[in-house]
Amino acid sequence: MKHLTLALVIGAISSSAAAATYDLPFKGQDFGDHEKVHTFDHAQNYSQKHGFDMGARRYDFDNSRWTSVTTTVADYNAAPTNNKFVVYNKSIYAMHAGKVIGCWRNAPENPRPKLSGDSDTTKPWLHSNLKNGLMPGGGNMLWIEHSDGTRMLYAHMIPGSISTSLCPHNATAYPAAIGDNSEMLYVAVPAAQQASISKGQYLGRVGNSGNSTGPHLHIHLQNSGGEGQLISFNRGIAATPDDTKPYPSWTRFAGSTIPTGSQLIWAPRTVGSQYVRHGMKAEMMQGFFSHLADSGFKASWFDGYSVSGNSFYNMVWEPANLAWRGFFGQSSAGYQQVFNQAIEDGYAPVQVDSHQTGSGTRYSVIFEKKPLATLAKHGLTYAQHMQVMDQAKDLNMRPVSVSVVSSGGDRRYTVLYQQQNVGSWTVSSQLTSAAYQNKVNSELEAGRRPIYLNSYVHQGEVNYTAVFSQLPQLSWGAKHGQTSAQFQTQFDNFSGQGYQTEVVSGVDGLNQHNFGGIWTKN
Repeated sequence: MKHLTLALVIGAISSSAAAATYDLPFKGQDFGDHEKVHTFDHAQNYSQKHGFDMGARRYDFDNSRWTSVTTTVADYNAAPTNNKFVVYNKSIYAMHAGKVIGCWRNAPENPRPKLSGDSDTTKPWLHSNLKNGLMPGGGNMLWIEHSDGTRMLYAHMIPGSISTSLCPHNATAYPAAIGDNSEMLYVAVPAAQQASISKGQYLGRVGNSGNSTGPHLHIHLQNSGGEGQLISFNRGIAATPDDTKPYPSWTRFAGSTIPTGSQLIWAPRTVGSQYVRHGMKAEMMQGFFSHLADSGFKASWFDGYSVSGNSFYNMVWEPANLAWRGFFGQSSAGYQQVFNQAIEDGYAPVQVDSHQTGSGTRYSVIFEKKPLATLAKHGLTYAQHMQVMDQAKDLNMRPVSVSVVSSGGDRRYTVLYQQQNVGSWTVSSQLTSAAYQNKVNSELEAGRRPIYLNSYVHQGEVNYTAVFSQLPQLSWGAKHGQTSAQFQTQFDNFSGQGYQTEVVSGVDGLNQHNFGGIWTKN
């Protein structure tokens, strides 16, 4: 199992180099789990020598390949249309603040992508207006000038997807062929009508207009003299596409340009209050870890569990506001090693977890760089667990994680305590489903609510571990015994009411997915 260590200093990178770096023109949330931006080396010329043509690819599991279309090859070849491209209609966002100095918004789209065998003389894939010099080479496009005098071209968008508030030109074609004139004769925006643009603002949608062989976004940066400039990016991770690897290894390129050659790009997603996933395949975990960390999140919850011998993860991520490290899928020895190193480097554990696999127990841990007194142990017997709990009470610590696995007929405990006031608290680790519900009810009568939940199969029966505490006093909700669809419904309901996800627990050792969760609201 792969793991990743990341002490987040992303904010420092972005802020210190904001004037010289750019956001990617796409956002991760607009792409499916198995869809990625794709780019490759652009043709070299004076103005576009550092530009990019950006498409997208998805992994086709049925045919074990990365492909640029949403259908089968046979279906695409039978009817090759623009809307069958993965990238078609994806939203485009401003890479930097500036003002619109040139644009076009209603040029007709090319009838179809270029096909092998098409004549380069007649160019049947191009719209007649382009061939007759009646539209910009960039089709529907925006020229955005930045405060340092550089300007970025965003080209080939869908007709009408650029709003009139950004582009005042509404004609479908030039009034006359451009001839030997510069296209700025028609696309330039008068100073009084130049719209201000904020970084990250929606601009339009990827299409196939202008001098284009298929749906894609063309971007390039040039100085006031028209010479192409290198584009360095605030965030982003890249991987070389390999048809044998649906889950490739990703490399971060923040503060530099995109690596050369054919590259898959995982654009960062917008950092909201939380990002929560349940039932994620272990094979996907490393990629999402890299992506979310690069986007500016930090992990606050990892929960591993197994179904029919296969590992899955539940996770909660929040905006990063301090340095942190996270590990998952660790052996006992590996877990202890990263734990010791983190403590030596001034990090404190804030959440731990364990789950059982065919190759033994695997551990996860999240650290944050802050002063915090903690007590953590793993691989404990029940008797040892009780001894550590008594020790924690003597140190005035409260339980944060009490993760249990069933191994060789015995329960093994991985625990974390912190020195933090939560009022009175209790821990129960061998509850059946019915007993857990009864425990919730009795604890409520005592003024305590659930703050932690872990679930596992022991001797053929689902067991729950729960921590109940008096503080903090918040509005809360909890569910257990949920299918994936039921859990998603509960998550949507609670999130829609302004609740935050505190816990997502999957039953470790079942032959089907089964979830529990805890939500809170201030």
